[in-house]
Parts: sequence; C-alpha cells; structure tokens
Amino acid sequence: MLLKYEIYKRDNVMCGRFETVLSVQSLFTLFKENDIDLKIPFKDATGKTENIAPTEKIFSINYSNKNFILSRTNWGIKFSDGSPLIFNSRIETIKTKNFWGNLFDKNRALVPMTGFYEWKKEKYKKIPYRIYLPDEKIFFVPALSYTDRNKDTFTSLITTTPNAFIRQVHHRMPVILKLKEGLNYLVADKETIFNMCIPYKGEMQMDLADI
Repeated sequence: MLLKYEIYKRDNVMCGRFETVLSVQSLFTLFKENDIDLKIPFKDATGKTENIAPTEKIFSINYSNKNFILSRTNWGIKFSDGSPLIFNSRIETIKTKNFWGNLFDKNRALVPMTGFYEWKKEKYKKIPYRIYLPDEKIFFVPALSYTDRNKDTFTSLITTTPNAFIRQVHHRMPVILKLKEGLNYLVADKETIFNMCIPYKGEMQMDLADI
C-alpha cells in the first residue's frame, strides 16, 4: 500500500494555491465560441476564485457519455482516513506505476485556471508570486479524478519537470494546456496524452501576489 503514496513525498508543495477568476458564464461562453457544448448540471456556480487551497472546492471538467461536463470537486484525493492528502500527482510516476496509470487512463479531469501562485526565496523570506500566461485569459491543468464509495469526487493536479521560467522558483510545475489541447487530453488514448504532459513551452509571466 505504501507504493501508492510514494509519488507525493516531495511534490506536495508545488502548485499549492491557484486562481480561477473567470466566471462560470465566461467559461461557458469560451466553449460556445469554439463550438463546444459545456454542460453545467448545477445551479450554484459560485465559489472561491483567488488563493484556492487544497481541500477546498474547485471546478473541473470531465468527459462522460460524449459530453463535456463542468463539476464541483474537492481538491486533493484521500483514499482512506489514514492516507495523505494527494493534491499533486507526478506524471513520471503515473507513467511507471500501474495503479496510477490505470487511474490516469480511466479517470481524467481538467481544471481551469487563470493563474497559480509560487513562493520565491529572496534573502531571508519567501515572497508570493502570481504566475500566468500573458497571451491567454485562461488555461487548463490536467488532473486525475477519484470517486469514493460515498460518491464524493476528488481531484489531483498533474505536475511535471519545470521549464526554464519556473525553474527559478521551483523544481516542479503543473502541466499547462490550452483549451483544445485540454479537450484532447480528456478524450485521446493514454499514450497520446502522456506526450502532452510536458513542461509548458510558451511565454509565462510572474508578478508579485497580494495574498
């Protein structure tokens, strides 16, 4: 059983806070502009938009019965009361461990973000920064989805090695996809999406964060 959790021993500090400041209606409109129908099966579309932390409710997109569905889920997977909270998942171990590979193959999700936070060590303290894509209002982070016996759904973000930009603040980064890449992540075969889970190659920016 310990093998299940070894993936997370050093990774839990990466992407521990993020934001999604675009409204659900804006997300729905973005999909509509790209001729994609996004199902929203709940009335209460409110939620925390900034400095979102593990264990809090987040939005995620799943693909089921040929529909893209926006859901409310819990950030962080716990397989039992005694297991650690798993809010980030390393793509390297997903590729090599059968348990995580099967979960990745059958239980994928996509988390919309407008930015995430990282703390950079400067002299004697750590300073929070907001990291975002200057050419995209929103991006999508692939994730694993897990539903327990009580039908509660939990989500863990997928991380990879850092690109040159992120390397200055951390040794890991979330996988980042644009809209059409993200939708392909939900529907393509496992080998195809393995090749998508790589360090982001586009431009990124970082500003001081007031959190």
